Amino acid sequence: MAAKLANYGKIILFTCNQDPACNGSERNWLNFRSFSFAREVNAFLKATEGTAAISRKLSAHVDIVTCNCAVDVQRRVKTPFVLVTKKSEKGGSFQYSLLSLNGLDRLEPCIEFKLPYQMQGNVRILQGPTVLWSHDQSVFYTSPNAKGVRMIPIQMSKLFEGSSILPHPYICITQCMQVLTADRVDDVLRCVVIAATSHQQLVLFENGLVKETCELPFEQAEDIQIVNTGRNGCLFVVFFKQGHVCSVWKDTFQVASCWSDVGSVHVDDFFRCGTEQMLLLFKNQSLAKEPLENFLLTDLCGISYSCGQGFEGMKTSLPPQESSLLTLRALESRLQSGLIVLQELESELRVKDRVLQQSIQVLTATLSGRETFLSVILVHSSTQAVFKS
Repeated sequence: MAAKLANYGKIILFTCNQDPACNGSERNWLNFRSFSFAREVNAFLKATEGTAAISRKLSAHVDIVTCNCAVDVQRRVKTPFVLVTKKSEKGGSFQYSLLSLNGLDRLEPCIEFKLPYQMQGNVRILQGPTVLWSHDQSVFYTSPNAKGVRMIPIQMSKLFEGSSILPHPYICITQCMQVLTADRVDDVLRCVVIAATSHQQLVLFENGLVKETCELPFEQAEDIQIVNTGRNGCLFVVFFKQGHVCSVWKDTFQVASCWSDVGSVHVDDFFRCGTEQMLLLFKNQSLAKEPLENFLLTDLCGISYSCGQGFEGMKTSLPPQESSLLTLRALESRLQSGLIVLQELESELRVKDRVLQQSIQVLTATLSGRETFLSVILVHSSTQAVFKS
């Protein structure tokens, strides 16, 4: 089994393997390799790699449960974590280990615990780190400070109204969702939520009310990610069960592009330009090959690098005139921003010249024994101030 995550512009691959000849002992190993995008060769090149022993017996069955980046509270840094499971030889229990990938590119054990059952879906690695999962209609968690596995007693108050997040008709048809903002104002929950429904719709909710809807081109949505492209706006990226992906502009709430045969989607600043891009890794990807092949790296705003797919893997749903209009708007926005900065600099320069000239006049008058006044009008950002001396 293999798992992937993005962290600080790199894509990290985790794999488990058995190597009876490694170091002269029989062990199960967790391996990781990180790759960085190199523009000059249009490829992801290996940056680092490492291993960690999970089990000393080849008879043990080791799998990767999930991986995610979360804040390590002790180190105060965003850290990659991977959760692995080892089934006992007797089959009566499952051993779980959470490992972190530290800044020195080493895998370190963080949490170890046993369960009498195997985790099945709904497993999350949260800030702390904290491992959260559900089993038999209950929610459990563990962390370095929890001292074992603990159950969360879920008792929903009558004071909490779920319709402030999603209207009641949407609760049973929502397949996945993302909370964009959530604040408590006067003891009332104010939130903005994006959700994909079983009716092939992407819906934007604000305080429990429908604000925008968009028809999705595929069924069975599984995950929603957000791409911040900077001044060009934000994209909602929806991943579907059959390997389909579509992106939707947040501003216009229209489908921007869609792809098929996608294995996974990752959002990060792979291009290292200060904004985010989406990395689509297509299926039939061989983890043994270096560099990674068959990918598309794009923000739909000028950055687009592909390998193995070319541009035939990208299908733009917008008509040409609408796509051109979005590009024109982005260019106009950048031009207008640049003009505003230039106007402010010119205004400041005129003020400095005026102050310098009047200061020379005051100095000349003072040396001549004449009484004078200095009056300077500063105009900046629509604010006026008058100074006299």
